[in-house]
Amino acid sequence: MNFIIVINNLEMNKYNYQYRWNMLTFCIWIPMGNYYNYDIPTSLYNSFKSYLSPILSDNQFEFYYGLLFSLTSFVNIFTPFISGKLRDQYGNRIALFVLLFLVSLGQFIFIQGFIHYNLYYIIIGRILISIGIEPCGAIQTSLLSQYFKFDHIALVVGLCELFASFGTISVMYFAPKLAAQYNLIFAIQSGSFAIAMSVVCCIITIVYDINAEYVQQENSIQNVEISKQIIKQENFPFIYWMIIIYNMLLFGSLLTFSNFSVGILTERWYTDNESAEEMAGKMMAIMWGISSFLTPVFGFLIDKYKNRSIFNICASCLGFLGLVQLWYYAPFLAINLLGISYAIMCASVWSSIVYIIDETNLGTGYAYLLSSCNFLLSILPLSISLIKIRTASFFISVMMLAVLIFITVLLGIYIYFLDNQENNILDGKILSTNKSYEQLEQDEI
Repeated sequence: MNFIIVINNLEMNKYNYQYRWNMLTFCIWIPMGNYYNYDIPTSLYNSFKSYLSPILSDNQFEFYYGLLFSLTSFVNIFTPFISGKLRDQYGNRIALFVLLFLVSLGQFIFIQGFIHYNLYYIIIGRILISIGIEPCGAIQTSLLSQYFKFDHIALVVGLCELFASFGTISVMYFAPKLAAQYNLIFAIQSGSFAIAMSVVCCIITIVYDINAEYVQQENSIQNVEISKQIIKQENFPFIYWMIIIYNMLLFGSLLTFSNFSVGILTERWYTDNESAEEMAGKMMAIMWGISSFLTPVFGFLIDKYKNRSIFNICASCLGFLGLVQLWYYAPFLAINLLGISYAIMCASVWSSIVYIIDETNLGTGYAYLLSSCNFLLSILPLSISLIKIRTASFFISVMMLAVLIFITVLLGIYIYFLDNQENNILDGKILSTNKSYEQLEQDEI
């Protein structure tokens, strides 16, 4: 292994930008509108089934509901590489705005599909929403890492996840109420207001980022921020691929559970309850509420104490325990464990990528992360729907997800030993200095 000194260039060195917290204030609102729209099908599972009953039988609905998630995930195996290339060539600002435009267009088409009972519009709209939302978090992390990589990156990732969860909590709570009080179309259209807010926040964030670039160019004397770490010379080291597999299994399993959560909770706990959808939605709102509030907390702890590999193991253990006991005990404790598991995973895994992958390949690095997740998500939802049709129960599906998460427990232990061998590469080795590049080179010699 060799010592490699990475020095941020003028465009990327925005660590000392005095208004970075102001920019963050608007940037973290972007995912709220995104995830409000993304989780509309999950929150309105029973309402969708009832609304589409004139054209779909119950078994047909189960098939198409699973297909909706599997097909969008299959498409997103490939599209993150396009958005990653867009980011690497044209920058974070253009990539972020293009992705939000796709979400807005997809939401419009999705609504038209329900108005006209057109399954093709529903699927196409859902695909566009998913294409826009999936890489958006990665582009946000890439943008904010220019400002916070050296001190608060895990906390920043946690704050972004907090506001993304606000979107999920909002739709889980309000969408069923709107559908019951007004109608399904009105509940779906509420997503248009959410995405409009995200677009406004995106524009303000871009303005701040442009101003930061201008300020940096105006400053003739700048501190040089040094990221000094012991890493392998290849662009994508072996531990990166282990993190990819780990994230694919854990994130994919938790998100698949979330996609079917209303159906699972209704079958197991609220079968004879007329307000089953609303009750299940509130339960999932608790899960995402716990996750949203704890992600910044775990981000702060990770920034302060490091040891991401140990946090990964904890996330897997909690996720496994949560899914196993969901079927056998009252769901409240299980939902809490799943929320904590998701919070730790988001704060730990996503923030570690900026240390493993070089800045110039960050878009591609996150593309692999998203693509792998979508590969699993293209298989699991349709599989669960087919199992549900065959067995008339979600029990086998829940146990299958628990097994996948147990595999991440073993993989997390393996990553822990790999990380120790690599001198804790997942946490990065940061050193700030005012020395010139020539002085640093001389020190290395």
